[in-house]
Amino acid sequence: MEPPQTPPSTPPIPSLAPTPGELAHAQKRGGRSALLGLALVGVVALTSPVLGYLEDVRNAREELLTHLSSTARVQAEALSVHLGVLEAELARVSGHPSLFPEDGISPAEQALLESAFYHSSLFSEGVALLGPDGERLWSSPPSMSLGDSPLTSRPWFRRMVDKHEPEIDLLEREGGPLVVAVPMMTAGRLRGVLVGEVRAGALPTRTTADTTQLLMDARGRFLLPASQGSGPPETLERLREMAQKPGPLALAGTQIVGAVAWVGDSGLRLLVLEAETTTADLRTRFLRQLAFHIVLLSSTLVLLILLLRHSYRSLLAAEERLRRQETMAALGTAAALIAHEVKNALNGIQAALSVLRHTAAGSELPVKALRSQVERLGHLARSLLSFGSPRAAMRRSCELRLLVQDALQAVSLLPESEAVEIKTALTEGLMVQGDAALLVSAIDNLVRNAVEAGAVARDTGLRPAPWVSVTLTREDNMGVLVVEDNAGGVDPTLEPRLWEPFATGRAKGIGLGLPMARASVEAHGGSLTYQRRPQGSRFMLRLPLERSP
Repeated sequence: MEPPQTPPSTPPIPSLAPTPGELAHAQKRGGRSALLGLALVGVVALTSPVLGYLEDVRNAREELLTHLSSTARVQAEALSVHLGVLEAELARVSGHPSLFPEDGISPAEQALLESAFYHSSLFSEGVALLGPDGERLWSSPPSMSLGDSPLTSRPWFRRMVDKHEPEIDLLEREGGPLVVAVPMMTAGRLRGVLVGEVRAGALPTRTTADTTQLLMDARGRFLLPASQGSGPPETLERLREMAQKPGPLALAGTQIVGAVAWVGDSGLRLLVLEAETTTADLRTRFLRQLAFHIVLLSSTLVLLILLLRHSYRSLLAAEERLRRQETMAALGTAAALIAHEVKNALNGIQAALSVLRHTAAGSELPVKALRSQVERLGHLARSLLSFGSPRAAMRRSCELRLLVQDALQAVSLLPESEAVEIKTALTEGLMVQGDAALLVSAIDNLVRNAVEAGAVARDTGLRPAPWVSVTLTREDNMGVLVVEDNAGGVDPTLEPRLWEPFATGRAKGIGLGLPMARASVEAHGGSLTYQRRPQGSRFMLRLPLERSP
């Protein structure tokens, strides 16, 4: 005679009250959304004056650049005419038929040169007649400097000899003076060279109170003024970049604008610079507008924060009241579940005892039923004690396979285990540091739930052949225990509250097993997760393994 089956009971209705912290989290999310909205409004409000200021600055720079470009062209044309006059004056004298510098300098030739360049205002540093080998034959004044290195080694001298054309370049080094050299040629043979030197002050390049003018050669060297050629290397490099691409530039904390123009066909470039003072009034107006918008937004932000703070405190007080109500509701639910479990177990014991009185001695059926109900009450008592007063973990070295086998042995005593096939595949040698009792209890809860779910699926006809698979493997430095079944899986409406205490969808159980199992596993540095499978449930327990010595 089989013992009577305990009728399934209706699972408790989940509480509709919010979980602890839900209202506070909702308020924080709302506050963050409001602050984000205010930030977006602030960005939009600040964008208008910023864009207006940038547009005004761009227009002002374009006007200034146009003005400087016109100035640079006019000055470059004037400089080109002046250099052309210098070159023409030297060419006029060099073509005189009585000059024969290859034979030295005669008194008549010296008188000719002195009369041609006496008190000349064109060449501020003087004029010199050179032989074909670069030696000085005559100069006015006699102390006129020709530099330190041999003239034949100068790039401009070699170019002049090769091309048989006049050259305008630096005499020797960057910074000046400027030299104008005209070759004296006869039948393709160099007879001599007339050289005139000019300082910066003698050229029509004047630095005014507003502008600065720089003269550069094709190789980017600063010819005039001499002071610019010895400036900091980074400043010179940035000025060379401006010559390639005119526009705004910041130098020594000052914003300047530059324009460039070619000096005729000489290969020289004239760079005109001017400090960007036109944007000062625009910047002041922009800062006033920006300050007004910032003050307005700051005031709005402070007011919003005060309102959110008041609302947040109100919600905290309301949440505290709801939490007390939830606690009382949870206690009522727990009491109902415990009373239901105890009543069912007592009914089973009473039924087994009634059968035992009418059963021949030696029959094991009533004894198994009594053992099952006593085990059920013992499991309920252990769960309540562990949940109400969890003990501290006592860690020692344990082999995971032995812990799983202990849990499987305890589950095998359940009557439901006879109707469910348990398949195992356990890897040996996986050692962990942990509390054996806590870990066995966690594994026991996982396997027990799977077996009981499989028995229910068989009794309801959902699965004619239920099974539970228990596998233990190693992944890197983690031990992985997978408990899988084909009992149909957890009710989808229960999944969000699967790990909450007293959340259960089964007639047998009070919803403490999974929360306690996860707490035990996480206390050992591991994790416990659930995954819905096509036929049932899959729980994965991961624990860190001991490091090899």
